[in-house]
Amino acid sequence: MYITRSKILKLKKILDALTSDAKLKILRRLLRSPASATDLAEEFGLTLPAIASHIKDLEDAGLIRAVERRRGRGRPAKMYTIIRKRITLDIDLEILLGLPDEEELERLMEEYVRRKVEEGVKKVNADDIRRTLDVNQVTARVIFDRLSSNPQPIIEGIAERIIGLLKEEKTTAELSKELNTDRWWISKAVKLLSDRGIVKVKSGRVGLLS
Repeated sequence: MYITRSKILKLKKILDALTSDAKLKILRRLLRSPASATDLAEEFGLTLPAIASHIKDLEDAGLIRAVERRRGRGRPAKMYTIIRKRITLDIDLEILLGLPDEEELERLMEEYVRRKVEEGVKKVNADDIRRTLDVNQVTARVIFDRLSSNPQPIIEGIAERIIGLLKEEKTTAELSKELNTDRWWISKAVKLLSDRGIVKVKSGRVGLLS
């Protein structure tokens, strides 16, 4: 059952792609030969950002991948090709139909991040997400998978709170205690702020750059 749950979002992405006229046109084109984003934009009369969005969705669904092909003497162009031409879907409809749509998933994830940053971030797992948001296990698993692959929203939220605490220099231990957040998350947020030139870290103390 765990495998089914972990794959349910991928299955949903495949179904969404196969019911989108624009994405189906791209897939039909790539059946003939690889093409770049520019090629596809020119052929279908779409903007590059629009094509890039469709390409990302198709990549996330595991239907296409990028390869590099050299054109002339310039830099290799990123071309896209279909990964496989036959797909078999084993779908548990009860699980699939119990999954919120993409917009609602984004809203739920943002709400979870907001609450945890305010309360303090400890260990993030599917059970905690389920309890915090009062959602079913499948939805919690999908949100957990997203945050596991990209914890940046949590780190960004913690970083904002750290800035508000740095009226004077503090150690990461002090920040961890005041924000009720594990040191691992604090260290990631401090590194983010340091990389952006917002804080300095010296002798174990963190302070705002003037």
